[in-house]
Amino acid sequence: MKKSSEVIQATPSQTAEPEYGITALESALQVLEAVGEHPGLKARQLAELTGLTKSKVFRIIRTLEHLGYVDLDADHASVLGRSAYLLGKRAEQQWSLSRAATPVLDELAALTLENVHLVVREGLHSLVLDVRISPQPIRMYAQVGRIGPLHAGGTPKVLLAYAPEDVVHKVLHSSLDQFTGTTVSNADDLEDILQRIRTDGYHLALADLEEDTFSIAAPVFDHQGQVIAALSVAGPLMRLDSTKRRDFIHLVVNAARQLSRALGYRSELSPLGRAAD
Repeated sequence: MKKSSEVIQATPSQTAEPEYGITALESALQVLEAVGEHPGLKARQLAELTGLTKSKVFRIIRTLEHLGYVDLDADHASVLGRSAYLLGKRAEQQWSLSRAATPVLDELAALTLENVHLVVREGLHSLVLDVRISPQPIRMYAQVGRIGPLHAGGTPKVLLAYAPEDVVHKVLHSSLDQFTGTTVSNADDLEDILQRIRTDGYHLALADLEEDTFSIAAPVFDHQGQVIAALSVAGPLMRLDSTKRRDFIHLVVNAARQLSRALGYRSELSPLGRAAD
């Protein structure tokens, strides 16, 4: 019988140095990245930041300005230009959350043989963005586009834990609907759970949205250090023994870390809990 579902120190992966590297191009990209991360700096400051000479940085800046990748104000301070913006938008379109998540979800589903969910927050609700269905005969029901609460389930509570303060406040002071006998119904208790999620870096939900089910979820960060989604493994509680519980937590946290890195997340942008250590 099918059940209903509920609804990193991470750095960009390093690749080997190319065999036919172009030093001038590497320097130009280094300066462009510095401008993107530290807008408003002048050539001297960019030189200090990148380790390049001031004259080299000046020539690079002028070239990037000519191509529209950098704009200079009256004081010769640099900011990203129109070409950089358009390139970034194209990259965003090509590397959308769903696209970046596809191999991560596939691998996590293959390793766990349970449902895998990618969930985002829409206002005061959770929204299932993508799923992988367990091949096992007894499994949870899951559907892309399903709307759920934020105070119950694995991914919803992770999303709530990292949501803006006004969202957390509204949920804590709303009617916390009961879905099972273990759904949290007290605002103080829910606040404690959210704090523990931020400390641990993951959440294990046991039958609080659907009876006899579990969900293990972790946050997904974007390039700005903001949580934009949550990943989870979910299934019938009868299959979650102590070994799988430990293994699934490790797999989910690693998968969320991998997806965060693919989206450009760097660890210094936002603190992660113990699970990411």
